[in-house]
Amino acid sequence: MNGATFFKWMESIIQRLEENCVIIMDNAPYHSVKCEKIPNKSTLKADIIKWLEDKGEVIDRPMVIAELLDMVNRIKPKYDKYAIDELVKTHNRTILRLPPYHCKLNPIELAWSSVKITLK
Repeated sequence: MNGATFFKWMESIIQRLEENCVIIMDNAPYHSVKCEKIPNKSTLKADIIKWLEDKGEVIDRPMVIAELLDMVNRIKPKYDKYAIDELVKTHNRTILRLPPYHCKLNPIELAWSSVKITLK
């Protein structure tokens, strides 16, 4: 499974889910594909500047990477979104993400545990 395959699958079934439903997801990598990559410490300075300028930020003086990343962190919440979350929002559904390492909170785990017991 990968992010693109999961996204296509979700697009194909989203209409079958009731409006205003809540979809519970764990933190599998294919559930957590971001809409866009947010610059970080390992991003090239020129790429950070381009990202900021693409977002409408004005860079009117020479800045070091730390200053640029401060700007990124200030506007990051507007752009730090999951692709799946944005998809389901457009269909009036909601994603509830489980906290990391808490798979026991996922209802599907109860079903899998009974299947596993049956297979033993």
